[in-house]
Order: sequence, then structure tokens, then C-alpha cells
Amino acid sequence: MENMLQGKNALITGGSRGIGKGIAVKFAGQGAKILLVGRKLSGLEPVAEEIRAQGGQAACFQADVSQADQVEKLAKEVLEAHGQVDILVNNAGISREMPFLEMPIETFDEIMTTNMRSVMLVTRAFLPGMLERKAGNIINIGSGAALRGLPGSAAYSASKAAVVCFTQALGDEVRKLEQNVRINAICPGPVDTELFQKSERREFILQAGGDVFSTDTMADAALFLASDMSKGMNSQVLVLRGFNRW
Repeated sequence: MENMLQGKNALITGGSRGIGKGIAVKFAGQGAKILLVGRKLSGLEPVAEEIRAQGGQAACFQADVSQADQVEKLAKEVLEAHGQVDILVNNAGISREMPFLEMPIETFDEIMTTNMRSVMLVTRAFLPGMLERKAGNIINIGSGAALRGLPGSAAYSASKAAVVCFTQALGDEVRKLEQNVRINAICPGPVDTELFQKSERREFILQAGGDVFSTDTMADAALFLASDMSKGMNSQVLVLRGFNRW
């Protein structure tokens, strides 16, 4: 199937590399205009150029999506330039691996703010427009660690579990409004990204026997949720793993 997202504007946070980049390239190949968001334009521009070189459309926006004032500015710029956001992918996230008792409170707060508060702020910025148009699709990127806490990553696991519960609760709220807006999440196991390859938990996860998915496979899952292939699916968590543990 081709052009499943033709005419759609897809905003992707954390779009400079890894899962975000994979989703951006995949969505562009299906006809969507890609609106990339990240803290540094220098990281986003190469992705945008790659998309344009393949015949797609892409624009870049600089913002720290954990900060309310920057998200407000982002929303104003995006809506003025492109009119609307049809698909929102909340992908921005960080991980700081260390035993819980060695973790500074500031680090715990940073992880929760980046991974969860950003999802809340960006959703709050673009959801009203979707409800007004009676059309929209939000995909939140969780983690397998949200479903089975990962030792050495207590804050990361907790932040992603919060994303899952937020998705389920808000999805049910929106469904009651009958405005044709869907909100779902993806919880992947290990994905072949720079973040995973540098992870101190990498060997622990691999020893459990789980498969490492490509970013392209992860993007296929996002495409499923963003397109009519998953029509009617809401408040759900799509688990992307090849093994029952990690």
C-alpha cells in the first residue's frame, strides 16, 4: 500500500535520529509532510534533507518540548506555517542509567520532565485543533521498560509507564467526545539505535534472549497506528517485542 498518509502533516518530536528519524522517513515515504522538532536544528536538518532528496516534504522546528513556553512558541510557529497537525508522534526522550540510590534527585526529575512532561505539553498544544477539526492521531512512544521495569533504569521505566497510563486515560477521555481523534502508544523492546547500543543495560537485555528490532520495523508499527490500517483503535498499547521478557 502506498501514500497512506497523503496530505497529512505529521509532527515528530525527537526527530533527529533513532526511532524518530525512522518514523519520519517512513511517514514521508507514505506522502506525509514531516514537521521535525528537536533541541538543535543542526541535528534535524540532515534528516529533512534526506527526506527532500527522496521527494518528500520536511520542515524543522527548534524547541525543548519539556518547557511550556517553548512548546507554546512551537505550536504558534507550526500552525502559522502549516495550518494544522494531523498526526503527532511524541518520541522525545532520554535515559540516565544508574542504581536508584546513586541517582541525584535532579537527574530523576530531568528524566521525568523530558519523557513525560513533554508528552503532556505537546499533546496539550495540538490536541485542541484535532478535536476542533474532528480528526487527528496521536502516537506516544513508550518502552518495554514501562511494562516490566528495567533494573538500573528506575526513573526511565517510571517515566515511560506514566506515558502509557497517560495514553490510556486521555484516549478514553477523547473517545467520549466522539470527535474522531485517536491516541495510542507503542512500547518497543530493544531497538537498534545509538541510545541502545551505548546503554549499560544492553548486555543484560541481550542475555535475556530478546530480539533487537530495526528502526524501520519500529516505523512500520507507527505507520500502522497513524494510518487507516488501525482505524478505530484507541487507548491501546502496541507492544513490539520478539520475546516475553525484554
